[in-house]
Amino acid sequence: MDTERAGKILEGHGLTKKAFADMMGVKPSTARMAFSLKRFSKRMVAKLLELESELKQEEQKEERDENKRLSVIEGVVRQTMDIPLEKVARIYAVPKNRFLRLIEFADGSHGKFRCKPGKYLKLGEEVRVTPLKGDMWEVVKCG
Repeated sequence: MDTERAGKILEGHGLTKKAFADMMGVKPSTARMAFSLKRFSKRMVAKLLELESELKQEEQKEERDENKRLSVIEGVVRQTMDIPLEKVARIYAVPKNRFLRLIEFADGSHGKFRCKPGKYLKLGEEVRVTPLKGDMWEVVKCG
């Protein structure tokens, strides 16, 4: 365990080195020496790893809550603006990358999606797609 990582863990929990020393049952000077000399006892490392796992769990929980909130907001926006979850597009070009297809929508906008190996779609075919990031789309149904 390096001191930078240990310092970030303590900072994430809002602990000082003195509070960490009290938690471990050692003198504050012992904890300061462990940090300055980069020599942590097995108990200290175990406690720091435990604190780090708690921080990661909290971050994951916050991320899940944020994703839920964003998906609810996205659903409300889609309902108010009548934006469909799926769109129908036509393949208009096949670039040098044989797994990529360029598509055009009825409104004239463009995008692209990746084909699965062994499933090469031809020019002019209609596909149903859902949005991913940026101008990338994912095929829902062919034909």
